[in-house]
Amino acid sequence: MNNKQQKHHPKGEQRKSGTVTSIDRIGQTNKGEVKVEFTGKNITPFGGIGLFSKFMRKLAIKGSLDKISGIAACNIGKKVVSIVHGFACGLERPSDTEVLQKDKVFQTVTGEDYPDQTTFSRFLKSCTVKGAAAIQDIGTRKLFRVRNDFRDFLKLTLDLDSHVKTVYGAQQRAKVGYNPKKPGRKSYHPLLCFIGETRDFLRGKFRAGDRYTSTGAVDLLKECLTLIPRHIMQLCLRADSGFFSYDFLRFLESRHIKYAVVAKLYSTIQGKLGGLHYRDIGGNVAVSEFEHCLTKGNKVLRVRMIVIREEVKEDGQATKKQPRLLELKGYSYQVIATNIREEKPEEVWRFYNGRANVENMIKEAAAGFGMDESPSHWYAGNMTYFYIGMLAYNLMNWFKELVLAQAKQKMMLKRLRNRFILIAGKLVHTGRTFILKLSQSYPWQEEYRMAEARLEALQLV
Repeated sequence: MNNKQQKHHPKGEQRKSGTVTSIDRIGQTNKGEVKVEFTGKNITPFGGIGLFSKFMRKLAIKGSLDKISGIAACNIGKKVVSIVHGFACGLERPSDTEVLQKDKVFQTVTGEDYPDQTTFSRFLKSCTVKGAAAIQDIGTRKLFRVRNDFRDFLKLTLDLDSHVKTVYGAQQRAKVGYNPKKPGRKSYHPLLCFIGETRDFLRGKFRAGDRYTSTGAVDLLKECLTLIPRHIMQLCLRADSGFFSYDFLRFLESRHIKYAVVAKLYSTIQGKLGGLHYRDIGGNVAVSEFEHCLTKGNKVLRVRMIVIREEVKEDGQATKKQPRLLELKGYSYQVIATNIREEKPEEVWRFYNGRANVENMIKEAAAGFGMDESPSHWYAGNMTYFYIGMLAYNLMNWFKELVLAQAKQKMMLKRLRNRFILIAGKLVHTGRTFILKLSQSYPWQEEYRMAEARLEALQLV
């Protein structure tokens, strides 16, 4: 092509390699000075939400929620699904979702108009404890449907924990209790039970903030046990020191549940640590064990106690990132109460360390699914919001596995959201067809298309 031909090159033609387009020239000369106008139409920053929205439709979430009683509101399913959509988009409070109410492209992609904040406020005010419990029950039923009643499992591990949910207003039944991040502030203190093998939320118990960690734990566990399929041969449980008590461990023993629970280091336990014989297992970590008797009146429970001793560096830090429950003579100690007799101490310790996943689960729920938010003045409204958040957590957990093929290694929500949901898109209408045009420079197009194919083929039993 000669110079004359290049000069008259059609303006809209695809550029050849090595040539410079007009947009490139602008980028080289404008020095960041760009005029801003709010005149773009049919544009959304949530172009990828359609994948997650279609996944919820495949699970029939909205229709199942519409059937519950105990909430004096119509279109319950629509309101709950709208809140879940907000969580997926990174909007944890109803007051943050105005952007979705005004985003007509988002609404076209999801197939629903989006309620305003006052609608959510009235909805949460109309909720009752019975209605909140019904939402949790639906979430549980969907869990067992997605997991096919755990037919591929013979053993399940329950990870038990609690979470302090600080409030900043006059929310009903919020109380002052143990609050390590905001001492003296009122809070709620829900209990949570996850399934360790799949990271699913199984059941929870919403409580006032002045409740002790283990209060209601046996009742919650009884609920969970009624749900476990009969073909499961062995149940295990992991929990932190807040659950170390005679009543709780005795209950686990009575139900033949194998457990690893961090012990509270009472003086009677501390007094035994220095005189034990320790065996080095590498990494400046040594293990030992002893028998301990927990008592309640005349009742006695013998418990195997696994001791993990780590050398403390000169700067006072342990050599590994383990809980420093006690320091004594240059070592930090952790003691785990267990009824697992057939395993070596280090194997029990490693089993307990698998519980670290539950900390990540709670962080994800708190950072992405509104667990730290209490948007209603009413106790039942905040309980409902909590259970909606945990339903959203499970939906995203299943979405990662079934649609994004992340069964073994799952993305954290923030990264997933940036990759698959926050995609700039423009909606165009051609004939009778709507087309959502996503950015041509979107770098994960192949992954997105593969996710579409999996979702299309997905059959939920």
